[in-house]
Amino acid sequence: MVKRKKPESSSDDHDDAGYEEESDSSSVDVEDMSSCDGEGTGNRRITRRSTRVQTRATKALSLQRQTPVKSPKSNGSQSAESSDSDQSGPVDDPKPPNAKRKRPITTEIIMSDSVDALAPTVNGKKHGLSDSESVASAFQEIKEKRRSKVVATDTLGSLVELKCPVPGCDSLGHITGKFMKHRTITGCPLYHNMTAEECKLRQEDKEKTKLKESQMTDLSRKNLRQSSPARLQQQKKYSIQELRRARKELTQEQKEKNRNHREEFHKSREPLLNGLTSQYDLDLFREAQNRASEEMERENECQLMDGNLKKIEFGRFELDTWYSSPYPEEYARLPKLYICEFCLKYMKSTTILRRHTAKCIWRHPPGDEIYRKGNISVFEVDGKKNKIYCQNLCLLAKLFLDHKTLYYDVEPFLFYVMTENDTTGCHILGYFSKEKNSFLNYNVSCILTLPQYMRQGYGKMLIDFSYLLSKREEKIGSPEKPLSDLGLISYRSYWKGVVLKYLDKFDGREISIKDISQETAINPYDIVSTLQSLSMLKYWKGKHLVLKRQDLIDEYLDAERKRAKGNKVIEPASLKWTAHIVET
Repeated sequence: MVKRKKPESSSDDHDDAGYEEESDSSSVDVEDMSSCDGEGTGNRRITRRSTRVQTRATKALSLQRQTPVKSPKSNGSQSAESSDSDQSGPVDDPKPPNAKRKRPITTEIIMSDSVDALAPTVNGKKHGLSDSESVASAFQEIKEKRRSKVVATDTLGSLVELKCPVPGCDSLGHITGKFMKHRTITGCPLYHNMTAEECKLRQEDKEKTKLKESQMTDLSRKNLRQSSPARLQQQKKYSIQELRRARKELTQEQKEKNRNHREEFHKSREPLLNGLTSQYDLDLFREAQNRASEEMERENECQLMDGNLKKIEFGRFELDTWYSSPYPEEYARLPKLYICEFCLKYMKSTTILRRHTAKCIWRHPPGDEIYRKGNISVFEVDGKKNKIYCQNLCLLAKLFLDHKTLYYDVEPFLFYVMTENDTTGCHILGYFSKEKNSFLNYNVSCILTLPQYMRQGYGKMLIDFSYLLSKREEKIGSPEKPLSDLGLISYRSYWKGVVLKYLDKFDGREISIKDISQETAINPYDIVSTLQSLSMLKYWKGKHLVLKRQDLIDEYLDAERKRAKGNKVIEPASLKWTAHIVET
């Protein structure tokens, strides 16, 4: 495509364009200009094929361009320009002084996918190429450079070179001796008080030992007089017990060395393990460490490592995270985190999760079960009594909430966790938290429904449950402001349903916002905002009137009847709870 910029008549600079004209044609008009040389050699007519062609291609190839020469504003003289081939010709009659002189149209070439469609050419030939061939080759080179630059940018943007977080580590080597680099603490040789060379040598010795064992196994198969497996296992058991009995207690010098090591490196190094147990048990522990680290490296090998947590495995679900959460750096750098759905402990690999699941005795949230209806239960968890669980719950919630700022200071809060029960345990659906003593009567500080259970009615159940607690406390409740986008949609939907149901049952002529608030435990400001959003609140003759729109009420009730079969509601009779007495 060719854009032609036409300069204003009041400007002398050829670069200033008053307006732009787009042309589908691929040719540039040729203009005739007459000029007079300064030495009196005669006038000549100059044919100009293209004037001041501005392209990225000409800049990249540093092609020489000849710019128009500005003509002085006297005696009606006109500008003189040179071209690839000067042609002599008869002198044109000078134009009248009052006539509007034409100026060359500045053309600008816009990069397009088809080089053949570009007709303007670059002034000057290079290496014997024609004008069109020069432009085509220049455009092709520019396109290749831009394409390679984009690929390089995408590669750099997607593959970020992460380094080991251990201070002083250069990320080289691996504890297993099988990888050239590592990115986590679990694979860091320096963290385990070793060097990369020691890890490699230990791996080589291990391979040699395995080779000898395999050879011995082959020989034993050929030997007809071999001991039974049970006898060999018994011998191994006795040798292990003998090694454990022969272990000596730590000397005072070793204890002092361990203490100095812990004070110097704190948590940036693994504690010294030599002498704490028998050599057999220590080798067994190292082998388990190596296997877990190698499996973690294999799992993360094909995943993007950009320093952000992308996925979590929670129960039988694999969830994509929405936002970042302040997990410890060692865990936040992983592309995938594994979380126990009962105790909410977070782990690095599926092996650790599997071993934890076999030992975890939790099958429901800690605290008191205050509500049960069918397979739905609600547990009240005190942030002061179960601090670790509540902190892990906040860290999990931050992965799906943008405005959440509370993570570790959980003691002043109560957490109400809703679960779905089956034979394997109580699975978390969502939760909300509230302050134990709120001066503004906030009944919800943070509320979340897990993504796999969204749009199933559990969010409205949590909101309804929070207002049920406010009714038991004989208080008017309201969620803490500001609300998130999804939270505002959920609360507006809940407030709308409660207000319309109240108006449908109301038969009087005068209604008070305060009466609605006392009946529903909803803050008057929330009721007014809901009525305004429904266009049911008007100001007339100095009074605020509530319009009972029967059509809107009937439409809502009809929609409720259609989904009544699968509708999830809170039964107040199933709540077994008394309000807390806060000490002041």
